[in-house]
Order: sequence, then C-alpha cells, then structure tokens
Amino acid sequence: MSKTLEEIDNDNMTEDMSSAYLTEEDKDAQLDFGELFTSRFSNIKLMYSSPSGPTEIYTATRYGRRYMLKGLKKQYLDDPIYNMGLVKEFEIGILLDHPNIRRTLSLEVVSGIGKVIVLEYIDGSSLESLMNARELSLSSARTIVGQIAGALSYIHRKQIFHRDIKPSNIIISHQGNEVKLIDFNLSDSDEFIILKNPAGSRKYMAPEQLTASARPSAATDIYSLGVLMNELALLTGDEQLAHSAIKCMNHNPSKRPDAVSKIKFPAANPSFMQSLSAFMASRTLTYIMLGVCLVLAAVIVAGLIDYNR
Repeated sequence: MSKTLEEIDNDNMTEDMSSAYLTEEDKDAQLDFGELFTSRFSNIKLMYSSPSGPTEIYTATRYGRRYMLKGLKKQYLDDPIYNMGLVKEFEIGILLDHPNIRRTLSLEVVSGIGKVIVLEYIDGSSLESLMNARELSLSSARTIVGQIAGALSYIHRKQIFHRDIKPSNIIISHQGNEVKLIDFNLSDSDEFIILKNPAGSRKYMAPEQLTASARPSAATDIYSLGVLMNELALLTGDEQLAHSAIKCMNHNPSKRPDAVSKIKFPAANPSFMQSLSAFMASRTLTYIMLGVCLVLAAVIVAGLIDYNR
C-alpha cells in the first residue's frame, strides 16, 4: 500500500533529525572507507624547500592520485605578506586552463603544513636537467619552444605575465613529452596590487626589470624566452632558432616583438639539410672530432714508440 504525503514527510523528518544528531566523528566514519576514498591527503612528503624563498613543495595522495602541495615554511606561516603572495599565486593559477600549463586545483588548509595550493602532479623532468644532460635534438628543442610560446601567448591574452621564464620552470612529461610551464609565484597582472617589485632570475631577466619603476609586460617574458631559445640554439646548433632569439633579446623593449604571435619560430621538423647543418655546428660534432683526434694521436705515438724500438 502506498504511503501518504504526510507519512513520507514524517520519514524524511526522522532521517533529517537522526543526521543532525550525528557527531563530526560519526560523519567522518560514515564517509571514510579507507585511504582510497578519504578526502584527506596522505603520504605527504617534502619534495623541495626553496633555499632562499619562503615556499616548500610536497607530494601527497588523495583518492589514489598524486598531487603537489605548495605552502609556506613554518617561519612564514603567520606572515601576512607571504600569505597574500600565496593567495595571489592561487588566484592567478586557477584562472589558467591550458595543456602546457600545470593546473592549479584548489587552495586548502592541510594539517601540519597550513595553507597550501593544490597542484597537478607531473611525472617528468625539468628542461634544465635535459639541457645539462644534452638530451635534446634540434627537432625536440623547436617543439619545446613552440609549446612554451603557446602557453605564454595564452597567459598574455589574459593580461598575466609569468616573470620567471627559465629552464627549471619548464617540465617535460615522461609520457608524451608534453611541455608544462610551472611556478606562477612571481607572476603578475594589473588586477593585483601587491608584490609589484621587479622580479625574476637575473640571467633571464629583461634589463628594464632591474629598474625600480619596472612594470611587468609581455616584452619582459619575451626577453626571457629569447634567452632560453638562444641557449637551446647553442646546444643544438640551430641557427634559425638563434636568429629568432636575438630579436627577442633586444635590450630596447620597444624593438622586441610586442606579442609572442609576432615571433618567427622555425618549423618543428627541420629539413635534412637544416639537420645536417645544425649537426655540423653543434658541440656533439666537436666532441666527436676531438675523440677522433685523440685516438689518432694515440696511434701515432704508439707507432713512433714501436719504430724507435
């Protein structure tokens, strides 16, 4: 026999009342079905602590997935300026949705760490480590530059400026070799009024950023991109990439391309002659020739010793 509306309302009221009398511990117990289903982070491990800055980065798991947690060192937890900076980084990051930018997911408070930005975990290597290991070809270097340029063009359209483009802030994923631009700690936009001081890494910083009146702009990011492009060009012997880099590195910001879209990037897949030319100009050929010369010298010395005997 079907229930009347009054009986259904009484049943719903009983359920609501029983729920209301549950303690917070009871509710957690109802929802917690083990580590895989808990909303709390587990396996929290310190991954990186800035040697001179206020931030620390942890890895953690939740719902069986890995995440990055970016927070403040203990001595900075109560500092309002650094807390505002962390919130600003979150507010900028949460606006960005691009395949070549690490995703910002949320701003939360984690027990034992404090306020943290929850970030996408990327299984990969920094561009800096790949460059140091000389593991980049001309084609891969051009592909990486193209993806970085795509990410920069996207944030500039939103009037956001990264201000710290450098190899250590670029991750290349192990699966698919996808480029990810990371670390918006120094990023800025006209919408924010805090932390307007000149910022960046000295080697990659545009000259005008060294002045007290400096303001972030697309031109400052383009200069940093030019320095990075030039390093990759020297590493791979890419004359075309070097030519584009020089234009981006002009010390006069008004003479640089005023948008990423105006930079002439070489094609990702070079022709055979371009690849051969790059190889002839690369350090790899220099090392090969040096090795051949050493072997020939050793053979000649050995022959002279045998002749004198």
